[in-house]
Amino acid sequence: MRALAILGVIVAALAVGAHPAAAQHGRMGLVEARPGDTPPVVQLYTFGRGALIFEKFGHTALCLDYNEPERETVCFNYGVTDFTIPGATLTWRFIRGKQVFFVEPIPLSGMMAFYKREDRTIWRQSLPLTAEQARAAEAKLLGDLDPKKGSYIYDHFVDNCTTRLRDIIDTASGGKLKVDSDRRFPLTLRQMGRRGLAELPPLIAFADFALGRYLDQRPTVWQAMFHPFVLRDEVEAAFGAKPELLYERRGPPIPEDGPTDRPYAILIGLVLMLPLLASRLTGRFERAALAIAAIPAGLLGLVLWTVAIISTIPTLRWNEALFLYLPLDLALPFLGAARRAKYARVRLGMVIVASLLCAVGLFKQPLWIPIAIAFALHGLTSFELGGLLGRRAAR
Repeated sequence: MRALAILGVIVAALAVGAHPAAAQHGRMGLVEARPGDTPPVVQLYTFGRGALIFEKFGHTALCLDYNEPERETVCFNYGVTDFTIPGATLTWRFIRGKQVFFVEPIPLSGMMAFYKREDRTIWRQSLPLTAEQARAAEAKLLGDLDPKKGSYIYDHFVDNCTTRLRDIIDTASGGKLKVDSDRRFPLTLRQMGRRGLAELPPLIAFADFALGRYLDQRPTVWQAMFHPFVLRDEVEAAFGAKPELLYERRGPPIPEDGPTDRPYAILIGLVLMLPLLASRLTGRFERAALAIAAIPAGLLGLVLWTVAIISTIPTLRWNEALFLYLPLDLALPFLGAARRAKYARVRLGMVIVASLLCAVGLFKQPLWIPIAIAFALHGLTSFELGGLLGRRAAR
């Protein structure tokens, strides 16, 4: 999940009898991925936030330690995909919910060296599982090396590299992690995202337009375990497995709170409306002013509607900002005065309805800034301000 980051090569599982087996060479070194002679100690590793955008939410791995001096601990990273795909294609596949992720076995020493180089805090939790439970976790991890079993379509909030580990731990332990996890988590998904992106306030502001109401629910604790830090804390609570600090970040702390840049968003939007206001007052350069105001809004509507139509991701599909920004707004500068006014009044009505739905709580997104910008565009286009000022001057 946000350690989407990590480049990887597709690892195929080799079968010996009924078991995936043999040494496998991933990007962090050679490691044996086969059942041990004795049940392993199952360990959850959690990695703190990093410098890159896809590292802002941390990461997790599940490791099998066989306590055999000649054999290195093998760790399983479910956050691997083919990042050799060109960027535009990769983005397209993500939006459409088509990008396949898989698990890669890596040696503990290589994993530790990698995250220390990235200066990311590292915690370890040893799970107090019975021999039978440890074998169950081992079987699942090794079985998932078969791409037919372990591949999945990535979804940041629902199915990611951390939820995969959550499910393995819960199943192996007989449902112990899921006990009492149906209570509500104190933060919404959007608030959790804001913590992760505190260093990138423009993205927080843009999310008001681009990411829908799915983020404004308070998830259950079980659902909130998509986040590595929540999983770490819940594993401690359920199993008494206190996190052991193995490495602490040496660089400056990564903030969890800060500005949102929402004031800048509304300022930029309203600045684009100033030429339209001036033209409506003076009756000059109206088409040019409309182009400055309406084309960015129409392009935003085109992007939002295209993404909503083609994507299978709920966060992108169920976006209440779709009522505020339409691709048809691109036509405003090219319509005649009468048609332009009629269209703008219909759109202004839509904005007012959206405002009322927000006010009564039926719309959940933080839409007041998108509403203010859309209201200014269609409100200014709907009425003849020049004639109104002329009448006042005549008095």
